[in-house]
Amino acid sequence: MTTQVRFVLLLCLSLPFVGCTQNNQVTVSGTVKVDNSPVPGGFISFTAPDGSTATDGAEIVNGHYKIKTVRGEKKVKIRGTKNVPTTVYDAVSKKTYTGEEPVLITPPVYETDNSPLKVTIEKNGEVHDFDIPSK
Repeated sequence: MTTQVRFVLLLCLSLPFVGCTQNNQVTVSGTVKVDNSPVPGGFISFTAPDGSTATDGAEIVNGHYKIKTVRGEKKVKIRGTKNVPTTVYDAVSKKTYTGEEPVLITPPVYETDNSPLKVTIEKNGEVHDFDIPSK
């Protein structure tokens, strides 16, 4: 048997073990609120406290999130935002533009490594809701 054939055979036999953490991957969903009001937008992330797995994140849309992550204990970080009207004057074109700009509505501590939010994820389909105080 040639070296190339052995390599291909070994590769094919090892494929079932590639990405074995996918068996531990689950989908988790829930709501994010500030003072009992849904967070209009933002981002949520789940990280293993010891850094043993990658950080998984998802967008928050109208107070809801859905994320794929790996089972286990997680530190949760949340950055909640809402859009507020804004007006910008362009001195070159002498035109005024209006639009929206995202503004942080969650206390900054919730998006740092010091976030007090933690969850333990054990099975697929779990729901984890968060209601953060604004102060």
